[in-house]
Amino acid sequence: MNLQKNILCFYFLLVSFSVVAQQNENWRWIQPSDIHGQLTDDGISRYGRLPDDLREVVRAPVWNLGTNSAGLYIDFTSDTDSIQVRYKVKGPLNMPHMPTVGVSGLDLYILDPAEKEWAWTAGKYAFKDTISYTFTHMGSSLHRTYRLYLPLYNTVEWLEIGVPARAVLETKAVDNTKKPIIVYGTSIAQGACASRPGLAWTNMLNRDVGRPIINLAFSGNGRLEQPILELIAKEEASTIILDCLPNLGVGTQRTAEQVDSLIYHAVTFLRKAQPHTPIILTEHSAGFDSFVLQEEVNRAAEQSTKIARATFKRLEKEGVKGIYLLTNRAIEMDLNSTVDYVHPNDIGMMKIAKAYAALLKRIL
Repeated sequence: MNLQKNILCFYFLLVSFSVVAQQNENWRWIQPSDIHGQLTDDGISRYGRLPDDLREVVRAPVWNLGTNSAGLYIDFTSDTDSIQVRYKVKGPLNMPHMPTVGVSGLDLYILDPAEKEWAWTAGKYAFKDTISYTFTHMGSSLHRTYRLYLPLYNTVEWLEIGVPARAVLETKAVDNTKKPIIVYGTSIAQGACASRPGLAWTNMLNRDVGRPIINLAFSGNGRLEQPILELIAKEEASTIILDCLPNLGVGTQRTAEQVDSLIYHAVTFLRKAQPHTPIILTEHSAGFDSFVLQEEVNRAAEQSTKIARATFKRLEKEGVKGIYLLTNRAIEMDLNSTVDYVHPNDIGMMKIAKAYAALLKRIL
């Protein structure tokens, strides 16, 4: 009796394996060649953010974080309602204050030109040696644009998009006719601590204003450093955002005078390189909130902001044109907006994105 059961179980395993193998054979896998959100530089690896020739120029932490795919995405069309994605990453899957889906996951949005609004679709995921996402029952139309956002805090080694063998899938080339918004920032702009990639404020803003955004944010290392400023200066932008104050605190590493000097130099250097490009200087999103009882942290954030305000006024007084200040008050973080002392949750990300959108719509 046991022998019969064992034979029967083995038979079902063979059948199941055969079905899975057949399903895999009936899928067509594509390695996308067009990656959106990168600088227009031919020397950038497929899923990186910095040109390869900068590896020996920037500090090691900046280079390593620059291999993370924050802000990168793939646009494509397809006539199927079933899409699979499989890929491999190099780093840890999650962090203590940020979930696996945000650090290492994907996010798929769909734009229907008739409705002119973005929709989102949830995928079934499995985080193993090879990570996989499966999206089904989405409806289908070749007129729709699918936008696949890549991981915020991990480095993609390889990635493939799969569709049923007879389905159409066409990736969209990068549109270099639209000048991008360039963001130079910290962990917050890189995406900490969004619950999934599409909810990072740069990606929210990307969908809201309909412009490409280049994310040059490096966790703990957004310090207005010259190699990154020179990189930004060479890219013709619609707007440049300098959101580095969270990494420019006054302390043992730098004085208030040095913070002022860094901000002043960054703005004047970029203004000389791009005389007519709007430049946004952003205040620290933390601080000035009596409901968050972290006095030392609040005081440090407020100090950086006060320095930036004074530097901004000096630049205006000296006649520097086309500069704007995104204020702490405009961002309006509150006790429901963060996961810790400074990093925004999804509510905080939405607040930041809305504040930028309001200012950009006025500027552009």
